[in-house]
Amino acid sequence: MIDEIKNHQEGTKIWWAGHNSWIIKSGDLVVTTDIFLEPENRIEPLPITAEELAEVIDISFVTHWHGDHFNGYTSKILNENSECTFVLPESALEEAENFGLPDHRIVVAEPRESFEIEGIQVDALRAIHGNKDFAIYYQANLQDVGYKFTINGTSFVQPGDTYLLEDHLFLEDVDVLFVSPTEHNMYIDRSVILINRLNPDYIFPQHHSTLVVTDDNRFWADGYPHEVEIRLTDALKEKYHILEPGDSRVIE
Repeated sequence: MIDEIKNHQEGTKIWWAGHNSWIIKSGDLVVTTDIFLEPENRIEPLPITAEELAEVIDISFVTHWHGDHFNGYTSKILNENSECTFVLPESALEEAENFGLPDHRIVVAEPRESFEIEGIQVDALRAIHGNKDFAIYYQANLQDVGYKFTINGTSFVQPGDTYLLEDHLFLEDVDVLFVSPTEHNMYIDRSVILINRLNPDYIFPQHHSTLVVTDDNRFWADGYPHEVEIRLTDALKEKYHILEPGDSRVIE
């Protein structure tokens, strides 16, 4: 994967490293979302290592503090071996300090606020974290975020770990949507509602097919991308892409 990223020169391309970990390159700019490259408990070997990613990364977008989204192993390596900026919510600042990230490399994203970084227009979205049995997480807060960011005219939505909110339904002009059909997120029905409402050009399910599933982690490690797909119209199925970790797509 690292050779593909380095060799990509024109247009926009994305790579899936599993879970919510997306690597996006447009021009010379490389950004990631919830990058999680710890090698343990993976179904398949990592398609890219944190050390390799450190050679190219410019911005690491983080949605919340959980270790499968703001990963200590990965973040420490990126901190030591790159000059990337970490964009994260206030709820993740304590973990950032634990990981040794310096203040000057952190940009704090606040829900429903917008800002620009490296020429990227960023809209931070509200996110409310779920849990098993479709319950709202006991530690859910109003600081976690998702992101809508626009790179060279292409808009991406990474909701993070969240239930479906009206904030998401209000979004407009979404080109690429990442959606998490897990029990503790939007599951099947609400993922379909969001897809139908936004009608993006590209839809990529995430939060699945990455970690070994156990009875304890099933509610967040086991996703239902195929169950979402069968509920979509034929037109939306053409836009819906179930990737394997390591796969990539050119965004046209």
